[in-house]
Formats: sequence, structure tokens, C-alpha cells
Amino acid sequence: MIDLLLRNVRLAEEPAPVDVAVDEGVIVARGVGLDFVARQEVQCNGRLLIPGFVESHLHLDIALMNDGHTPGRLEPYVSHYGLNELLERRRRQFTAKEIVQRASTALEMASRQGVTALRAQCHVDREVGLKHVQLLQQVKEAYANQVTVQIVAFPQQGLTNHPVNTDLFREAFKLGVDVMGGASNLDVGEDGRTDWRTHINAAFDLAMELDVDLDIHADLSIPPTVTLDELETVYIAQQTIERGYQGRVTVGHACTLGVAAPDVAAEAIALIREAQLNIVSQPDLYRLGREDTHNVRRGLTRVKELLAAGVNVAYASNNVRDALRPMGNFNLLEEGLILAYGAHMDTVAELNTILRMSTYHAAQVLRLPQYGLVPGCTADLVLLDAPTPSAAIIGQVKKVVVVKNGRIMTS
Repeated sequence: MIDLLLRNVRLAEEPAPVDVAVDEGVIVARGVGLDFVARQEVQCNGRLLIPGFVESHLHLDIALMNDGHTPGRLEPYVSHYGLNELLERRRRQFTAKEIVQRASTALEMASRQGVTALRAQCHVDREVGLKHVQLLQQVKEAYANQVTVQIVAFPQQGLTNHPVNTDLFREAFKLGVDVMGGASNLDVGEDGRTDWRTHINAAFDLAMELDVDLDIHADLSIPPTVTLDELETVYIAQQTIERGYQGRVTVGHACTLGVAAPDVAAEAIALIREAQLNIVSQPDLYRLGREDTHNVRRGLTRVKELLAAGVNVAYASNNVRDALRPMGNFNLLEEGLILAYGAHMDTVAELNTILRMSTYHAAQVLRLPQYGLVPGCTADLVLLDAPTPSAAIIGQVKKVVVVKNGRIMTS
């Protein structure tokens, strides 16, 4: 007897419905009319089965900090730096209990939306010390049977502008942090300008010293013009190649690439592919282009061009109901629809790709082992109330069944 049998599911790559058998947390068989007796059997009626959604870039320690009763901005948006200052003020008031409660609620909400794995950006700096890391570790362990969580040490106050910072990051990894983070706009040199090359070098140095993957926020602005040498993602790609860190580096945002001239962008994308960088687009569209008086830009990276070049591109929620972005539901079908609008991805094939970006592509970002829908893969599964990927995205359908490690979490 096996644990779970899903009857009559549709798979994106199969022409006809099949059965999927699960035992001891693993897919053990798939095919037509499987002859198994199961402790639980679900009649799926031709609905689409996908591997669990993977949230590849989420600021978990500050998620849901806004008023849940009346979400939205209390004051009009002024600038990203203004919002960051607001975040700095607000987080000084965070209690340990509040952080744990909010992060726990976030994981519960994400699980109901079919998220089975998540990469959480977590503040590490001289002001909060390791407090956020310690609290997210508690939440990670408490919800391990619901959502697999990777914690990224995120340098909210920079890496190189204060001598205590790098030592703090070393201590964070002793507590179980998984990934080295970076944010190239958060270190300022003696001239008052962003010292992003020094920041990127320091992030690489720590990641390689600790033998961990690197996840960097980069190219968060949209200047009128940009040269190849001014693209932070290009420098990251060059460093990745020089240091032999291919396949272990992720860049979040990469917005500036979207405003580069076509020839500059093509050269940059070739380097990104050579470096085997992962690119995580944030399709929230709330932040950039607010000062444009015409031809308003929205700050998306070149999603279609990157995909066409063979770059691994995912998308994520980024900020959910916090000081920076008042929207979001940990719903990657919702974020995928926003991406479809913003990136002009509306063909059936492109919508199919969008669903893969929040599953297979995002799983590659996290380097999840045994991810997928073939026998031997971990049984992290979502049954969608739709027959096809495009129907799921356009219809914003329900997650009928969510399975984590072979156990039904939501039904």
C-alpha cells in the first residue's frame, strides 16, 4: 500500500491524463491506470498537476508589517530611498514576537498558495545584529513540514561601510544561514556615491570563503542611458567567470538592463549566459518610472531576451505588504499574470513559460534536489483548477490540493 494516489491528472508535458503515485514523500510512479492501493486517493478530474511553486526572492522578516485591516500606503510614494528610511524607522519597533508571528503567517499564506519552497532575504546589520536571523531560523524549523526555507543574509546597511558588518555575516552562517546576500546600492564611498564594485567584491569574498551561493540585488535603477561598464550585473557576471563561481550566483531585479540600448543589452546577456547567472525578475511594477512624465517605464528587466538566450529566469513576490510594497499575496499565479502584462508575454507558449519560471526555473535558483514530476522526485505538488498552464494563469484559479513531502497540506 502506498501513501497517496492522484488519479486522472493532466501534466503540461503529457497529451493525456495520467495517475501519479506517491509513497514516503517521493513520486514512485506515473502512468495511465496505475494499479496501486493507497491510503489516500484523490480523483483529480483532468486538472493540471505541477511541482510546488518556488518563491525565489522574498523579504520574509519584514513581510506583512502593514495594517492588515486597511492595507495600502498611508502616505503617497515619494522615493525608494524614502521608503527605505521608513523601513529603518519601523523595524526599530519590531519585537521578537511580532517578527515570528508575521513570518509564520506569511509561510501559512504561502503554503495555501501552493508555495512549497522559499528563499527568504533576512536583515543582517549592526543595528539588528543577528536577531532577525535567529527568529527566522525558529520559524524555518517550525514550518519545515510545510515550506522548505532557505535564508539569505541580506546586508540592509551595506557590507563595507562599517567594519563590524563582515564579522556579523560570518556569525550568521554559524547560526544556519544558507545563502550570502548582497545589495549593490547600499554601500556608499567617501565621495558619497554608491560604491557598488567594492560591495560586490566583498559579497563574493564572503560567499567563497564560506562556500555558499550568492544572491545579489543589482541594477535597481533606470537611468536615461547606460553603458556596458555601468551595468552592475555585467560586473557580477565578469566576477563570476573570473572566480569560477558559475551556477552559484543569482541576481535579483536587473532593472537597468531593461533600459540599455539593444547592442549593450545583447552583449550583457551574452556575459550573463556565460556566467550561468540566475536572474530573478520582480514584476511588482510599483517602484520605478514614477518620475517619468511621458513614455513611462516600469522597471522590468529584459525577460524575453534573457529567456531566448538560454538564461535561467525566474520571478518572485519580492516585498509583500511591507514598507516598500503594500500589495502582494504570496501568490505566484498572481505575480505571473502581472509579469505577463508587463513583459508582453501573452502567447500560449509564453504563458507556459511563465508557469515554468515560478516552478522549474525558480527551483534551479534554489538548487533544489529531486524537484519535478518524474519518479524519484520529492512529492511537492500542486493541483490547479485548470487543464493547462495558460488557463491557470489567465483564470487565476484555485490551488485545489497542495502536497508537501507526500502529505496533503491543503485540499
